[in-house]
Amino acid sequence: MNITQLQYLISAAQFGSFTKAASVHHLTVPTISQSIRQLEEEMDTIIFHRTKKGVAPTVEGELVLKHAAAILKNIDSMQHELLILKEDHMESITIATIPGFVPQVVQATLELMQSYPTLKVQMIEGDTQTVIKHVQDGYANMGLLSYSKSQQNSSLEWVPIVDGNAVIVMNVSSPLRYFKTISPEALENEAFVLYKDEHIENIAHYLMSASAGNRISLITNNTDALVQMVVKGNAITIAPDFIVNTLSSTYKEQLVTVPIEQLSSDNKAILGRITKVNEPVPKMVEEFTTKLTDRVNHISRQMD
Repeated sequence: MNITQLQYLISAAQFGSFTKAASVHHLTVPTISQSIRQLEEEMDTIIFHRTKKGVAPTVEGELVLKHAAAILKNIDSMQHELLILKEDHMESITIATIPGFVPQVVQATLELMQSYPTLKVQMIEGDTQTVIKHVQDGYANMGLLSYSKSQQNSSLEWVPIVDGNAVIVMNVSSPLRYFKTISPEALENEAFVLYKDEHIENIAHYLMSASAGNRISLITNNTDALVQMVVKGNAITIAPDFIVNTLSSTYKEQLVTVPIEQLSSDNKAILGRITKVNEPVPKMVEEFTTKLTDRVNHISRQMD
């Protein structure tokens, strides 16, 4: 007797047919029939009445099926508990992240390694859609990205780490720095450089709408390229304030941020973690998230 035989047995009883059971398991009818016949011989019991219309369990078969179902259920529970136990002791995680948050991922890793010296973190950089795909396909245990409420969907678990606001980022010489808030009407003949993200691009199109002279001159997921275009090329960009706060002091000294006027609450920026839906989150992922959250909140308090 083995697990596979019990699975064939349950399927045959469920469908009342060896033919349907064979189809479900992608096997031939003789294979299913022979497997169940071996079980009957092993237990010296007739499990099914066989007729031209199909199969039906005997009285003894009902008892066998009851115990077979219980055995398979216990095996499923054992495998689930083993998975949780394995994940609780996991000291290796793969993180997909947007490029702008790489420095904070590195710092959180260094802090976590103080408690777990053998910790191995694999980091994958990509734009928002790449991060989502890596998590959905199981390549990454978790993803870190900036998103709006409207981008959330039920295919993933979305855990916010910090809320923020989208801001206009310009160099210290830009006349826009004197605005308290910026509306589309305040922008004319501006060159936008944008992070490759649907949320950011939607805000950019809103801001560019009042002047035909506004244009997008670069779209990239390279944070250094964006900053260089703003600092040296007099371009402007859009970014969540928490991303700007995590830039190096050298960069921040050359940049100014101004809030965007009249953005709806749906366009608020959120830094969050994504994981696969309906799957247990490994303990190491939770601990990493805690370290990262502490870092981000500490930086935010310093900026207030």
